[in-house]
Amino acid sequence: MSLFKQLAIMLTLFLAIILTSVMVLNFKTASEFIQNQLYTDAKNTAHSLGLSLSKVADPNDTSTMDTMINAIFDSGYYERIVLKDLDGKILYERKTDLKVHDVPQWFIDNVVIHNANASTDIMMGWSRFGSLEVSGHTGNAYRQLYLTFMDLLKTFVGIGAVVFGVLYLILSVSLQSLKRIRAQAHAIIDNQFIFEDKIPFTTEFRSVTVAMNAMVAKVKDIFDRENETLRRYHELLYIDSETKLHNRRYLVATLPDCLALSSGTYVMFSFDDIDRLKKEHGYEQYMKVITYFAKIFNQTFEKHPMTLIARLNESDFFAVVPNVETNEIHDRLSIVMDEMQLMVKNSDEGIGDDVTLGCAIGKYGDYDNAKSLFSRADHVVTQAKMEENFTVKLCSECDEGMILGREEWRHELMCSLEESRILLASQPVIQLYDGQQKILHEEIFLRYKDKEGTVHNASFFIPMATNLGIVDVFDRYMIEKVLERLSNGSIRTSAALNLSADFVKKYDNAEWLKGQLEIFHRAHKTVLWFEVSNIIALHDLEAVRSICMMVKSFGYQFGIDHFVLPASGAAYLQIIRPDYVKSNSAYLKDILGDRQSGEARESLMNVVTSLGISMIAIAVEDSEEIVHFSEHGIDRLQGSAIAPVSLL
Repeated sequence: MSLFKQLAIMLTLFLAIILTSVMVLNFKTASEFIQNQLYTDAKNTAHSLGLSLSKVADPNDTSTMDTMINAIFDSGYYERIVLKDLDGKILYERKTDLKVHDVPQWFIDNVVIHNANASTDIMMGWSRFGSLEVSGHTGNAYRQLYLTFMDLLKTFVGIGAVVFGVLYLILSVSLQSLKRIRAQAHAIIDNQFIFEDKIPFTTEFRSVTVAMNAMVAKVKDIFDRENETLRRYHELLYIDSETKLHNRRYLVATLPDCLALSSGTYVMFSFDDIDRLKKEHGYEQYMKVITYFAKIFNQTFEKHPMTLIARLNESDFFAVVPNVETNEIHDRLSIVMDEMQLMVKNSDEGIGDDVTLGCAIGKYGDYDNAKSLFSRADHVVTQAKMEENFTVKLCSECDEGMILGREEWRHELMCSLEESRILLASQPVIQLYDGQQKILHEEIFLRYKDKEGTVHNASFFIPMATNLGIVDVFDRYMIEKVLERLSNGSIRTSAALNLSADFVKKYDNAEWLKGQLEIFHRAHKTVLWFEVSNIIALHDLEAVRSICMMVKSFGYQFGIDHFVLPASGAAYLQIIRPDYVKSNSAYLKDILGDRQSGEARESLMNVVTSLGISMIAIAVEDSEEIVHFSEHGIDRLQGSAIAPVSLL
């Protein structure tokens, strides 16, 4: 129960007891007063009427006395008037039944008024004629007492309403600061750093607020320092100092994820004998050429935010552009060559003869690995430099994909959905616990089955679905099938579903997913896991944050797949608040392999733990990696060393 309710109940009871006590005492006083007034009226009437009857008393004629008694009785304030002789014989009597129309019966039943009887002797001269008894009418007493009770009740109800209203306002104002403190505490539980600017005037609340702010500032400072340490290490490890592009090590660490998830286009630029430029024209001219090229090379792929760009060595630059066909960027590469040729030609230092640049462009797919891709690109770019300076050469080697036009692809993909040729595959994510492996969830993958029965990985068809703008249709298909299988029991563990960029960015998809989860959540207690890739999280931050909050509202888990810390640091994790991140084993080994100071390893773990994020190592290929990650506190693993991807 909240403090507001406790205080409100306590003060309400206290006030109610006081008001009730005062009301009871006032009612009791009024009741006693009316009771005494009833007796006094009966006594006074008996005396005054008895004195009047004494003057006309006649043993042989009582009609005059009867008339006088009737006159008094008809006033309505008496219940019974009796005239008796000396022997107690009733000479005349008037009485009426107790009937009160203005007072409810429950009041009469619960309030007891004792009737007041008064008597007096009637004298004839010095002789006693008889006696007169008068009983007051309690109905009139009930009426007066009831009216008094209602007046008291209305007065105290009015006072109570005013007091309770004032009490509510005072408590609301006084406890508003406590609500802010509570919100700040909940934010800390959710690993959010919120400072309370409004310092309450209440001394106790003020001290708590100041202490909370100090604690938040300390935690935030720890996060910022660890984040900065990790960012600096990332820059030292993965950023080329001359061009500020990523280096070969970064490309090698992240390329396996890119090849596993997509197909697309690779681009390689290579300078021939760049050291000669440095030796003959100086380091300044060398840096001028290199930085200018790095700038326009980077700008070439601005429209494709998922591109991996790296400088492999002093001479070679490489780019991997997922889900993009070669013809979409071929012309832009020619423009890069034209700009470089113009820059070299217009140079005052005459460096034209010492700058040779070639470019290779080709397609990659799920059949590639890093070694084969670099080897093929190096071969093609060597041919380009041999043919003519500033040449862009297209790799003629054909990939394994079907050679179809866009509309043919669209028709084929939609038919594959209708014919249920889009299959589900899964791979478990396990947690090590006391030497045992516990399955956390099964990550779901899509597989494409062509008309000949050959099953292809997602990278075979997802890039084309992305280009056609229908990839979110496959996301919906996957979600529907997984929820259906969870409902009928054919999937017995939790499932992790990876959402595409198109699905996340479209509001209709988020609303559709919410509707599906509302239906599923009411009938099943299974915890679902939803993921987006790290690149989507970086470039569609608000959309990812929105869908993360929606998923968490059902008690489900949300994570970031293929996590690699960007050059800007981990601030985006603080905004999204994922429950877990998945990182490639190659990347994690780089971070965990910081043997000089161990700062990078500690910083990474401090950043994720301070935000309440679990770390999962993926692409774990052998038992040695399992032991290595376990020794460094990473006990959640996924990869072929655990279990291969298999069709459901």
